Amino acid sequence: MWRRTSLSWVMVLFSVFTAYAQPVLTPQNVALGGGGSTYITDYNANFYNPANLFIPDRIRTIDVGLAITGTYFNGVQNFSDLNEQRSNLENYLYAFQPGAYAITSADRAEILDENYIRNRTTSLHQTRLEATLLGFKIRNDRRAISFAIRNRIASSFEVGRGWYSTETQTVDNQTILDRTLKHRYQSLYEVSIGFAESFQFFSDMTPRLDELAIGIAPKFVIAGAYQNAVWENQFVQQNNGSVNQIQNFEYAATGTFATATDEYLNGVPAQQALTSNITDELFNPQGFGGGLDLGLTYLITLGSDFSTLENTDQRTQKSLRVSFSITDIGFVVYDQSVELGINTDTSNASTFPTNVSSNAFVGAPGQFIDFVDQFSTSNPFASASKVGGSNFVLLPTALHTGILFEVNRLKLMGDLSFGLTNNAYNSTKLVASAGVEIRPLKFLPLRAGTQLATELPNYFSFGAAIETKLLDLSIANQFVSRTFNENPTLSGITVAALQFHF
Repeated sequence: MWRRTSLSWVMVLFSVFTAYAQPVLTPQNVALGGGGSTYITDYNANFYNPANLFIPDRIRTIDVGLAITGTYFNGVQNFSDLNEQRSNLENYLYAFQPGAYAITSADRAEILDENYIRNRTTSLHQTRLEATLLGFKIRNDRRAISFAIRNRIASSFEVGRGWYSTETQTVDNQTILDRTLKHRYQSLYEVSIGFAESFQFFSDMTPRLDELAIGIAPKFVIAGAYQNAVWENQFVQQNNGSVNQIQNFEYAATGTFATATDEYLNGVPAQQALTSNITDELFNPQGFGGGLDLGLTYLITLGSDFSTLENTDQRTQKSLRVSFSITDIGFVVYDQSVELGINTDTSNASTFPTNVSSNAFVGAPGQFIDFVDQFSTSNPFASASKVGGSNFVLLPTALHTGILFEVNRLKLMGDLSFGLTNNAYNSTKLVASAGVEIRPLKFLPLRAGTQLATELPNYFSFGAAIETKLLDLSIANQFVSRTFNENPTLSGITVAALQFHF
């Protein structure tokens, strides 16, 4: 209950409300379009590119931070009114609540119009909440060390157009009704220790004022709830012949998700099984594991910038940086799990489904079972077989690369990211982001950026900060680009109010 109350206060105070393959949520990288593999140099670099810990972008050598909080979501429906948008977000984050997702015929028409443009057969969405609970970094001439604790939760889902409309589509000369439904969910606590230092052998071989920094950040992981539900489900008609249902079903769940699934499979009504097991305490420990974040950054200083000569009294102001990092190498072992599956199967369906969903699928924890139970014409849980119960789940490994050019009060940067697997945090699709920071006053950085990703809406982002010698206050937000010229829709915000430097 305390977590629900705390989260509500955060959303009320900051109107908190997307991006994909974004390793951290900080005001800096959110404002810059989601990138930051070359930019972030404080303790949050543990989770993005630990090599950046060594970059001296401040005269002060100790950073301390508390409760850096951020959230975003790519809503099925969005609202310009901040109160409505806040309530909308709650439905995505809180555990399944019967009756909370009902839609009208007007809502359904809006969902189809906003999410299935250009004859799209499915729509992809993500919700994410993150808090860096505590961070500490210290740097000297030879190395940097940092410590950080964060909690993050992600929910991604993909919904076929056929759940909201019985109108068929023509794809590759086939008439189809797509009722695909996918939902991936995971929550994690992480305790990370980062190390970074200059690779002197490489730097000594070049005549330039350059430096190659290498960083590593091992971490201990406490895992909350986890679910990976993938139902590829299409009704296909060729040459006006018979209608076939082609489906493939993979389902894995752990902890309370697994308990609810077992009860449902044993005859307990879906809503009863869900509400009695899946609560808002989805962060409670349900598994343990370990991971590693790795990175390197090549820094070339320009002109009169001599910060690479191991002088901690000078910060880097004119440089070109190129970075590469791998995040979330590791795994989690859960206490209990259930796995179900149906191999790719084709069966005669006689006709296309004639019913539509009266609920919006928003990825609420546990909603997958209830949605399938209520609205599917053939329930995959009834015909799926158990395929084992592996308690071993990989962390959401992703690759990132970026470049940054800075000269005095201007920084320009770009990043590319993609996940090695489809999971709640990442997809295997390439995500590109670009951003700019300018300082009209030395203590006042103004930031803007954009993010482009396949099958996801594009975003504009903006942020600002007040940076003093001892204290920083930063904030950033994101807007869905298609709404920007009419009724701007707030889709994400991050706040860092307690950041200190010594």
